[in-house]
Amino acid sequence: MLQEDLFLASPSQTGRKSEVLWALPYIVSLAQDVLSGPEYIEAETTAVYLVRTKQLHDAAMKRLTGLVSPPPKHPLSEAQQALKGLPRFTRDAIQYLGEYIELLVRAWCFELTDDAASKSRSLGANIRRLKPKKLGISEELVDQLRRYNSFLYTPAKHDFTIFKGQRHRFTAREAVLIAYITMKLAERIMELSSAARLQAIAF
Repeated sequence: MLQEDLFLASPSQTGRKSEVLWALPYIVSLAQDVLSGPEYIEAETTAVYLVRTKQLHDAAMKRLTGLVSPPPKHPLSEAQQALKGLPRFTRDAIQYLGEYIELLVRAWCFELTDDAASKSRSLGANIRRLKPKKLGISEELVDQLRRYNSFLYTPAKHDFTIFKGQRHRFTAREAVLIAYITMKLAERIMELSSAARLQAIAF
C-alpha cells in the first residue's frame, strides 16, 4: 500500500509543513520496493527528524551523511554536501546521487556486454542494454533502475516543474528517500559486479 500521508513537522527552519515532508507516491513506492521494512522505516524516520528539534535534526543529519559518504569522492562528496543543506538543495543532492548510480551502471554494463560505449552512455541508455534473460541478471533490479532513472534522476537533471503548493521540485522527504534508495541500489549492483566495485573506489 502506498504511503501518501503528510508527516507532521515542526515549522522551525522548514518552510511549509506540506512541502517539506510530502512525497510523490511513486517515490514512496520505489522506496518500499527497494528497501527492507526496517530500512524504509529508518529512511522515513530520518526525514521526520530533520524537521524536529535541533538534537533530532543533528542525529538525522549524522545518519544521512554517514549513509552517503565517499568513496568515491566524486560524486558522493558533492551529494553529501548537498544533503547537509536540506531542506534546500534537494535537486543538487538527487542529481549527484543519480550520477553515482550512472557511474556504477556504466561499469556493470561494460562488464556484461564488453561494449566500450557503455563507459560514456547515459544511465537510461545503459539500462536499456541490460537484458535480464540474455545476460542472466535480476529483472527486478533492472526494473528498479529503470524506475529510478525515469522518476528520479532524469527529472533532477531536466524537469523544472514546480508542483502546486511547493517551492522546490523535490521535497526534503523525497531527497532522504532517494538517498536510501540510491545507496541500496548501489550495494546490489556492487554485489553483482566486480567492475562496479572497482569503479566505486577509483575516484
